[in-house]
Amino acid sequence: MKVWFSKYEALGNDFIIIDLRVPQGGENFSPYEFAKKYCERRFGIGADGVITLENPSSEEFDFKMRIINSDGSEAEMSGNGIRCLAKYVYDMNLISKDSVVFETKAGPRVVKKIQDNFEVDMGKPKIKDKFFLREGDNWGEKFECIEVDVGNPHVVIFGDYPREVFLSFAPQISKSKNVNVEFAKIEDKNVIKVWVWERGVGETLACGTGAVAVFASAREKKLIKNEAEISFKGGKLKVKQKDENVFIEGGANFVFSGYVEI
Repeated sequence: MKVWFSKYEALGNDFIIIDLRVPQGGENFSPYEFAKKYCERRFGIGADGVITLENPSSEEFDFKMRIINSDGSEAEMSGNGIRCLAKYVYDMNLISKDSVVFETKAGPRVVKKIQDNFEVDMGKPKIKDKFFLREGDNWGEKFECIEVDVGNPHVVIFGDYPREVFLSFAPQISKSKNVNVEFAKIEDKNVIKVWVWERGVGETLACGTGAVAVFASAREKKLIKNEAEISFKGGKLKVKQKDENVFIEGGANFVFSGYVEI
């Protein structure tokens, strides 16, 4: 059985998009097993995750999206992934209006097309907790952590840490707390440099929901005002607050398409 796909990326965060509005891959097709096999970069297509485009549950949505990490676990939302899916929807001429409403596990998300970019209403982030991870917790470092709910869970840590500290402790924190982890450094009054470790994936070049979590945490600490540029290894993302909601703006790119026999 064939499974047709398109690969897209946003800031180096790459996804395999599968249109499941029309069933493909056979009646036993599992996007979770597909993700575990084909996200592998040496023996598969290679991606951070799989996104499925599906029919929505009600007329208030245009489409439903499902996001599956490379380990086969399902994520609630992806700020980069939703821009990739929006780009796919417009590339395929599936919608003619200048905005699209996606049904996600994190709730409705509206994506507006602005020339070559996409602006995503990410909703209102919630600061869940502030805590310290100390040496007595077997971390060997003292981290001031801010836990943020952006539709999916994040822990943000501010400081000027070396890469080896991030690579050592981010995966431990991610696993123990079941969260995505961002190490953030204020570079300028409106520029924040971020390294990100995503649960179910590992280190990625960027994370849209992570940008919102960092932005909300920086606002909580009064480090920035209503707009900021979040700088990842894969590029930069504009983030701003309007009323209580946070918006991200950035592009997405088509990489290639094809099919696999399963």
